[in-house]
Amino acid sequence: MALAGMAEQVVCETRSFKLAFRNDAMVNIAEINDEILDSVSKYAGKAVLGYTKKGRAVTLDELARNGITESLPADGSEVVKVLLFDFKEEKFFVMDRQSIIPLSRLKMTVAYRRDGNRQAPAPGEGKPVDPEDDDYTADVFVKTR
Repeated sequence: MALAGMAEQVVCETRSFKLAFRNDAMVNIAEINDEILDSVSKYAGKAVLGYTKKGRAVTLDELARNGITESLPADGSEVVKVLLFDFKEEKFFVMDRQSIIPLSRLKMTVAYRRDGNRQAPAPGEGKPVDPEDDDYTADVFVKTR
């Protein structure tokens, strides 16, 4: 997947993700993971990972943007980051066949590199999200591997 950022393109590839749920959530983790992985194989970073309470789809690309910083090497070398998201209670949901299930935490490993090709953002890309619809994360912790 490629994300436009900081005047040049940043290419990022989601390497892995792991979902965590509240203790009392009845969850079919295998089914949810299979559905997300199927979506990733078809749509890459545009795959939907979950939904806000208002029903807005949130993609892997959108969450991966949290790891794009000015400190990415200019020479195009790859940097792997672990993004750990703590979600606000009842703000971000995944689906199984029967219901929507609140997600409490996501650990996502993403590889980033600058492409060097300067490109204009695609239409609609980078447009601001309604703040009321963008309050699903409480904290994002970023570690560089």
